[in-house]
Amino acid sequence: MPKDVFTVCFCGTGCARDEGEETRYWDYKTSLVRFLSKTERQLKSDKDIFDPQTGYIPVRIHKEISGGLRNTKLSGSVRGVGENDWFDQMDRCDPLLSNLELTPGDLRKYVSSYSEGDQRGMANQGVGWSDAALALHGASLAAASGAEQYNFIGHSRGGVEAIMAAWFLYAYGGESRRNIPINIFAIDPVPGMGEWYSIQTQLAPQVENYVGVYAWDHLDTGFGAVIPRPNARMTQQKAHQDIEDGRGLGSTWSTLASNRQLADPLVRQDLPQPQGYKLYAIRGRHGTVAGIYTTDGLYDAAKVSGDVGAVPRLVYKMARGYLTQWDTVFQTRSRVREGVKSLRRRIHTAHSHFDTMALGEVRTSRLPLRQSVRRVSSIHGMRTWDRYYLEDVVGTPPYNLTYPCTIEQAGDGWIDWTFL
Repeated sequence: MPKDVFTVCFCGTGCARDEGEETRYWDYKTSLVRFLSKTERQLKSDKDIFDPQTGYIPVRIHKEISGGLRNTKLSGSVRGVGENDWFDQMDRCDPLLSNLELTPGDLRKYVSSYSEGDQRGMANQGVGWSDAALALHGASLAAASGAEQYNFIGHSRGGVEAIMAAWFLYAYGGESRRNIPINIFAIDPVPGMGEWYSIQTQLAPQVENYVGVYAWDHLDTGFGAVIPRPNARMTQQKAHQDIEDGRGLGSTWSTLASNRQLADPLVRQDLPQPQGYKLYAIRGRHGTVAGIYTTDGLYDAAKVSGDVGAVPRLVYKMARGYLTQWDTVFQTRSRVREGVKSLRRRIHTAHSHFDTMALGEVRTSRLPLRQSVRRVSSIHGMRTWDRYYLEDVVGTPPYNLTYPCTIEQAGDGWIDWTFL
């Protein structure tokens, strides 16, 4: 019998709750800015950069569950870091919730400045400190739904917030919600330049499934992706269960999981593969995997390509497939009718676009510190040496798929990755 499920869709940094569904402009309101810019309007988000079949995936998924952009009893959406909710960029920002019954005062105080008003700002987009407020809001939406299961999907910092929200429910939701199962579909989760907290790098005990999809070709500084550690439910190891049962939670929201970090998925371990834990690699940039189908992964709608669109279409189909498996009910059929095999074939016959997104077709380490390789981490803290090279933890890509590597590529981690 299907469960009563509530789905929360977390937007990425700088993305509004209508991202990909509306073309948004910033209307300048100060005469000085208007004079310097020589215009009264600046394009901020063009819906035409998003594949029309997928839109911006977290927003489109929410829309297809709820039937519109507003929250319903079926699903809710959460705005991105450093952005307001809707089309009006300067003024409109709905208040965030922080009504979990055990939420400590210091966390309520921390999130209060991010709760409402004009939240749009490049500084916040850079450091991302409002992600805790948005994670707490998503957790509060889930708790208020009265559902018996929560499904989370998020992109970028939204994917990280999904991981954090599970911890807030576990720590502050009270006994009635502490063990409600949670499933997470994370699309290239990236904490950014700010602190990497322990509640980002370890999955909470009640998370039953984690699916992470990671972009191969996004090499920009500050876009190191987080790969959280499986929980004891997933590893089924007594030693891990003893840690979860025997070690208390940290005294602050940011340290809740500091003493409960389990086995590192990016280091080779003599352990069986965890259950309910899947990692995928796919070609494209950080925005490509979430719906953008331009040939460079950037924001010019004149550069859109149906071949590049095969990436977001595949991720969209995966997201709907996993959420359906986890009992989310969609109000509409999938917009993508093309099959998975056909989409994968098109991705790997259009590799020149994806090579161009990074540093070219031939990747070597002639550049210092292997700058032609994506960095990922499963370690909380912001030290640059706590990062891994993505190509060193996924294993050797299949010879028939176009995943360019440097000549140093070697080894693998504990988890068996799937190359899309």
